[in-house]
Amino acid sequence: MTKTLGKFAGRMLLVGCGNMAGAMLDRWLAAGLDPAQVAIVDPFAAPREGIAHFASLADWSAADGTAEWVMLGMKPQQLGEVAGDLAPVVQGDTHLLSILAGVSLADLAARFPAAKAQVRILPNLAARIGAGVSAVASLGEVDEAAVTALLKPLGTVVALADDSTMDLVTAFTGSGPAFVFRLIESYAAAGERLGLSADDSLRLATATFGGATALLESSGEKPGALAAQVASKGGTTQAGLDVLDEGGQLVALMTNVLRAARDRGRELADIARGDG
Repeated sequence: MTKTLGKFAGRMLLVGCGNMAGAMLDRWLAAGLDPAQVAIVDPFAAPREGIAHFASLADWSAADGTAEWVMLGMKPQQLGEVAGDLAPVVQGDTHLLSILAGVSLADLAARFPAAKAQVRILPNLAARIGAGVSAVASLGEVDEAAVTALLKPLGTVVALADDSTMDLVTAFTGSGPAFVFRLIESYAAAGERLGLSADDSLRLATATFGGATALLESSGEKPGALAAQVASKGGTTQAGLDVLDEGGQLVALMTNVLRAARDRGRELADIARGDG
């Protein structure tokens, strides 16, 4: 194992390995995680070289499966059907990791009370290239060094005091890349409507958003200050900003977007608890 994951040891079981869990796993493998340390339980996940793959928890258990680290990566709605078979596996030496939207630490503790620690992680898809954001909150006797070693290769790590704001963080950073992709797509579509070719418009939009984000991150300045540096009174940029800023419509739109995503996370939590 490389120094990148040098403080992470033990065996890991991934219960569900869809887009997000798969992106995390691929990044960990690229950072030096030994495939022999990992097993996947997911009948639909693509096979990965060197990693044991099982269609069900029963199959994994029959193969004498053991793991000190278990990560829940399936759909939140599946928690109820998975918990009964998984709870006997999650014992006093097990760290339970969860990326399930809407499923709180309290929910995890109720389902898996014997776990050494419950760790709720909210990553996003940019983890695939090590540029993601992972918010994390935990309960129990957490091996902080190992959790940090596991999450740092994914990108920025933000430790939360508790998970009370995690539904909003789920919407804000977890769903956020999809919202940014849609904004870029819409920006490119507008350029195409006004006369650019589809290919040129998408390339220009992607580079513009990427460059602006990189400048914002490196400059240490506020977005509004940088916007003011681009705009001049009576100029083309200011004309466009006047449309964006009219009536606070852009902030209102983004607030509604985040509210809808946050509220859906809460609905998923109710379903996972059996309340919905």
